Amino acid sequence: MKAIIGLFEDEQAAALAAHRLQLAGIAGEHVQIISNTKLVAKMLGCDLGCVIQNYTAWGAAIGMTIYGIFGLAAALCECGLMQFGREYGIGALIGALLAGALVGGGIGLLVGAGEAEKDTHYYQQGIRMGGKVISVQVSEDEMQRVRRLLELEHALGIKATSLERA
Repeated sequence: MKAIIGLFEDEQAAALAAHRLQLAGIAGEHVQIISNTKLVAKMLGCDLGCVIQNYTAWGAAIGMTIYGIFGLAAALCECGLMQFGREYGIGALIGALLAGALVGGGIGLLVGAGEAEKDTHYYQQGIRMGGKVISVQVSEDEMQRVRRLLELEHALGIKATSLERA
């Protein structure tokens, strides 16, 4: 199961949306109105890890590609100017790939952490301003239908999360 969340302007709009979701066949126990900023942060906590993993993986892949090009050039030239053999060239390629993974992964880690922080801050700020977050636990088959229902109810920041409702 996953959860789809959306931000509503106030308690009344959230309650009306929750009622309409139930009328549309969504079980009441799968719909939760959240007004606690810490609960929203906890609920999105799993997404923090998922976002960071994605950015780290992409950063490592890009870093390996960039550093790998330089390592490949070093491997092909066999560094004849410095009187090193083929073993050095292969070592240079492997070293460059590892360095690229470390540098790119580190940059991706920092960028990913910032992106996940922005998501959490968005919902927390909405709650501080009097809004409410609705979390709807759904199966993969229901995701699009529930997303459309939330859009019809004028939910803001509709997002699918990779965790079950907190």
